[in-house]
Amino acid sequence: MKTGFTLAEVLITLGIIGIVAAMTIPNLISSYQKHVIETRLKEDYSIFTQAMRRAQDDEVPFDDNIAQDLSGNKKWFETFVLPYIKTARVCYQQPGCWHKRGATKNLAGKTIYANNNAIGIGAAPVTTKLTNGSNINFDWYSPPSMKKYFGIDVKKTAMIIFIDANGDNPPNALGKDIYAIGFIPDKGFVPAGYNESNETVNNNCSKNNNEINAGYYCLMKVKNNGWEIPNDVWKIKI
Repeated sequence: MKTGFTLAEVLITLGIIGIVAAMTIPNLISSYQKHVIETRLKEDYSIFTQAMRRAQDDEVPFDDNIAQDLSGNKKWFETFVLPYIKTARVCYQQPGCWHKRGATKNLAGKTIYANNNAIGIGAAPVTTKLTNGSNINFDWYSPPSMKKYFGIDVKKTAMIIFIDANGDNPPNALGKDIYAIGFIPDKGFVPAGYNESNETVNNNCSKNNNEINAGYYCLMKVKNNGWEIPNDVWKIKI
């Protein structure tokens, strides 16, 4: 006697497989995207800290009196960074090296301070695409802005670098795929939130924060978390 599956049994089995796939595949894709951003973010942070060490090894004199405009940004970038990193493209206050998906958002879904759409972030940003696919944004901020938005104490205007670890891909939001680091002459590169308490950092990088700088301190939180984006932050919808 021959045995087999009935058409109804086959259809039910396929239906179950389809339901399971619909439930698991999006989670697998999301986990993969998260892992890619974490890996790239750690790599990019290392690229810039090593670039500054190499500049120091070459005894490149640091000038903290550089003009706080496009010419000053260009001079700083071409002196301390460009010779020590691999770039695919460099843009001076123009589109081409930053995402074209409208405004960059903070973790609360609001447009970030000094948003400049496809040009970048800041009044006169220098942006670059790294060969690994990341977009990088450079611009100067005053001491009050450094403290208010980035949680970094400085006495003079200082450089902030935004790392968009997955390039032009969404969500293009602070704390999700974009992270901020600051340059302090006597410290080098430090994550935003460097001079804030752990409690303040954790509160800044959370779904409950609706402030204008929501998510700016997330690099510090990710770094403290073994370079893993906390799942509750990753699941925030922007």
